[in-house]
Amino acid sequence: MKKIITLLLFIPQLLFAQNYIAKADSCFRAKDYACAGTNYDLYLKTDDSNGFAYMSAMCWSLANNKEKALEAIRTFVRFNYSNGVFVFSERLLKDKNFDSLKGDPRWKDIMTGVQAKETSIIKRENEKVDSVLAIQRRIEKGQLFKKLNFDKNDARTAYQKIKQYAGYPAIGERYLSMQFRLTDSLHTAFLVVMPPNYDPKRSYALLFFLHGAVSSNRGYLNRVELGLDTGGWNRYYTKYAGDVIMVYPHSNKDYNWMYPDKGFFMIPGILKQIKQVIHIDDNRVFITGHSNGATGSFSYLMKQPSPFAAFYGFNTRPRVQTGGTYIRNILNRSYFNVSTDTDYYYPPGANDSLSAAMKKIGADYQDHRYNGFPHWFPQFDASEPAFQLLFADLAKRKRDPFHPGIYWECDDVKYGRCDWLQITALDTGAKRAGWQTDINFKINKWVVMNKNKRYVSRDTLIDGFKYRKQSGAIKASFSNNVFTVETSDVKSFTILLSPEMVNMDKPVSVMVNGKLYYKQKVSYDKNYMLSDFENTADRSAIWVNHIDVNIIKY
Repeated sequence: MKKIITLLLFIPQLLFAQNYIAKADSCFRAKDYACAGTNYDLYLKTDDSNGFAYMSAMCWSLANNKEKALEAIRTFVRFNYSNGVFVFSERLLKDKNFDSLKGDPRWKDIMTGVQAKETSIIKRENEKVDSVLAIQRRIEKGQLFKKLNFDKNDARTAYQKIKQYAGYPAIGERYLSMQFRLTDSLHTAFLVVMPPNYDPKRSYALLFFLHGAVSSNRGYLNRVELGLDTGGWNRYYTKYAGDVIMVYPHSNKDYNWMYPDKGFFMIPGILKQIKQVIHIDDNRVFITGHSNGATGSFSYLMKQPSPFAAFYGFNTRPRVQTGGTYIRNILNRSYFNVSTDTDYYYPPGANDSLSAAMKKIGADYQDHRYNGFPHWFPQFDASEPAFQLLFADLAKRKRDPFHPGIYWECDDVKYGRCDWLQITALDTGAKRAGWQTDINFKINKWVVMNKNKRYVSRDTLIDGFKYRKQSGAIKASFSNNVFTVETSDVKSFTILLSPEMVNMDKPVSVMVNGKLYYKQKVSYDKNYMLSDFENTADRSAIWVNHIDVNIIKY
């Protein structure tokens, strides 16, 4: 009962706080800066550690109230220092919204003090970055790609050499802050939490956690503060991970796992980087997340599932933001969703409709509903049982990259691959097969805050998914060296081969839309195998050759 009372007391405070922000934003759009500043200040009284002090300062500056503007600037400075954000003077100095303050001696005193502190802080920060990079460089001296040499090996020997590799370096650190290169000039950082008593001779499961609020982040991290990701809302990942390696990537509005698409390579790229130095079980790699991070997890399930065994998410909006949401793609994996009934991000009725659609297609999909909680469910102690269920489910999951049947659909061949099948070109002008249909449902209720600052359901009418482009789909299976394929709006595709799937000493047959397309023996192709391996560092799903199928010529 005590927990229920605490929750009831806490929710009204949050509702009032969000109402102040909404009112402040409305006033700001109307250029009523005094009204905006007043409401931002009211919000700050509900949470005096919040960064909305910057907005308050800007509004009061635009309203020509120097006293309140300077007071808010001091609050902003205190907030940043207390939350580990130290370098921000350049932002203040360049912001023209503060021009009314820049001639005031008090402004100059504040800026002088901030810049002096930043100089010493930057020096210490650079020393910390150098320290963590030294650890990364030491570990990466033992990279898999640097140790493996295939010059004198034939294809079959190289194949066995990859599978049997066990030359991972010893790692004594529990927390590893590592950098990941986004472009030639940009990088971000991610945190790896190693299991206790890590043994490089045995393999470990790995779980990515994808954070939310991706559009709120604008910078690029040099390092991750140790402990930053492991407490608070993520405390139960820390509590229940056990021997599962936890990885916490950091994204921003430009490079993330949801939108735009240019950052979607991050998680497979980070995984490849980790696999070269840490002994990962290729068949036990998982993704979870909250809010935008859960949408990211769902998006990898829909667009690029091959490296992963299963997918999880708290307070998910289950929709691909960059194209169509082809939910039949879940048939190759699974999704474990945790939802709440007062979530503004995705309403309970829509989750129910999705569950019904998933059941209809025979998907391995779970929705665990917790009533009485808002979008930020992991903040509450009541979320602990959901984490226990997640890790219990994870312990039972294992990827089978050679599963005998695949359904795959895409509208961008960049994401045309699922395990041993890859769509390489679409033919969207062709007649679509009857079995390729767009699955959708209507959402007629959405959770919003009313005038009494309570969350209620409001009428709406929107589609669950958006289908922006034409797609192509394939249904494929194999048995006894025979691949049977049905296509819809697909021009060409590739079948990837492994000795785990077929007998390489016997002919391989490919039946396409009821006709024999190919029948002959396929040998190991060393160049193809090594090229694909270098793209993934996957030692379990090793593709030794492939068969290209061009339906137009066929």
